[in-house]
Amino acid sequence: MNNQRGFSLLEIAVVLVIIGSIVALAAPRLLDRQADTRKVLRDFIIAGRDLKSRAKLGNVTYRIAVDFNEKEQTWWVEKASKPILLDKAEIERQQKDSSSGASDEAPPPPVFQADTSIFKKKQVLPDGYKFRQIESGTLDIIVTEGMGYIHFFPQGLIETSALQIEDPKANIWTVVYNPLTGKADVIPEAKTLKDLAR
Repeated sequence: MNNQRGFSLLEIAVVLVIIGSIVALAAPRLLDRQADTRKVLRDFIIAGRDLKSRAKLGNVTYRIAVDFNEKEQTWWVEKASKPILLDKAEIERQQKDSSSGASDEAPPPPVFQADTSIFKKKQVLPDGYKFRQIESGTLDIIVTEGMGYIHFFPQGLIETSALQIEDPKANIWTVVYNPLTGKADVIPEAKTLKDLAR
């Protein structure tokens, strides 16, 4: 008597359909994270290119403002109401005040105001993404908490800067703005301006 029993063709087909369904449902979610990374990096590259042009054409200073808030990592564009000079001591004081949340004196009217002509509202990083640091080569400042800025000047120049963004898989991406050309380069690892100068 032949007692050998195997799987029928129908049983194998059902198992393959189930596995295929699971893969079809899971694949977009895995690929979506890569799409999120591309979108975040592309937004910074396009914003940098656009702000460089707008600053030169409008003879005004723009900046990308980055909020390192742990609850919600956001960024937006601001426009100066008058010509400005970058002052390292003043920027460090503002950064200290924004991270501590308190100041002894009444704040002066802000020189920069949010500009909604590029983005209608604050841009929020997707879940799991966070800003690691902004490094300013012009002022020799590294910001890891509070508020950080990247400036775009009327002369068509950009503040030498590097912005590090970490994705949910702990990969770090560095967006580096070239001060003369305005071109933004993306480096798929954590790099400082000093690393890049070598």
